[in-house]
Amino acid sequence: MLHSMADTDIAQLVDHLLAQPKRLEGVASWQPPNEQGEARMLMPLAIGRQLTDAVLEINGYPMLRRLRFRIMIRLGECVCRLDYVDDEPHMNPTDTWKDCGGQFTSPHMHHWQDNRRYCTRSDLPERLPVARLLPGNIRQFDAAFRWFCDKTNIAQPPAGVIELPSWRRLP
Repeated sequence: MLHSMADTDIAQLVDHLLAQPKRLEGVASWQPPNEQGEARMLMPLAIGRQLTDAVLEINGYPMLRRLRFRIMIRLGECVCRLDYVDDEPHMNPTDTWKDCGGQFTSPHMHHWQDNRRYCTRSDLPERLPVARLLPGNIRQFDAAFRWFCDKTNIAQPPAGVIELPSWRRLP
C-alpha cells in the first residue's frame, strides 16, 4: 500500500503510516538466537485489508537473565523504536535536552516525530538519535508492547499472542 505513494516525500509517507490504524498480520514466530544471543520476530503490518511495506520487529535476548528487548517499526530502516535496556547509555542531541532529557541508561522510546527532521526527501535516517524515557510504570514486556502499540496506532492483539522467548541455558 505504501509503495503506491512513491512520489511522496518519505517523511510524509511515514507520517501517513503511523497515523493510520494498523493491525499485525500473520503468526508470531521467533527466529533462533544469533551469535550475540538476539532472537528476532517480524510481523507484517496491515492497514484496512492491505499489507503495508512496514513490519513490526521485536528483538529478545533469551540468553540473558535480565529483561531486555527492542520493539520497532521498520519501513526498510527503523522509523520508531522502544529500547528496553538498562546498560546502554543514550545521549540526546543537545538541542533536545530541554524537551527530551540529556543522557540516560533507562528504557526509552525513539519516537518518529522527534527524529523526523533527520530524514531527507527520499531517505530515512540511518539512526534515530532522539529518545524519551518510558513512563516509570512500564516494567514488563507486555506493558511495554501494549504501550508501543498504542503510541503507533497498532490494534492491540489478544493477550499472550506475542511473548518474549523464554530464558534458556547455554549448552
